[in-house]
Amino acid sequence: MIKLQLKTLCIVLLVFTAFTACKKKNDAKSKTQLLTQSAWLTAKYEEKVNNGAFVDDFPNWDACDKDDKTIFAANNVATLDEGATKCDPNAPQTQTGTWSFGDNETKLVLNGENFTIEQLDETTLVVSRVDVFLGDTYTTKITLRH
Repeated sequence: MIKLQLKTLCIVLLVFTAFTACKKKNDAKSKTQLLTQSAWLTAKYEEKVNNGAFVDDFPNWDACDKDDKTIFAANNVATLDEGATKCDPNAPQTQTGTWSFGDNETKLVLNGENFTIEQLDETTLVVSRVDVFLGDTYTTKITLRH
């Protein structure tokens, strides 16, 4: 009788453990949480004209621009921080503006300018923008990382 009870208890514990181990956690972060969790640094700044190939201009940037940080706060304030090195010593260390999501969180609106969100996850933010000027289509794609 004791062996049967012990065996039944083991089976119950095994089943309970299996069900609780398989239980999925709802750890998915919202887009606001992903955007605001820490500062972003530019990793790529690509441009293309019409149907041409994207060209990354970021390697040509001055070092004082490469260390700039963009910080999105949950209160919809965006801050550009000049980082450790400033190109103009008289320039302010930080400048602020506004940000919001548009079109069901598929757009990032930064100081009234619309960017399409191509990727937003724990480590990467990719936004793009298309402008038409004098009959040519200019596409800009910016990749930022934590």
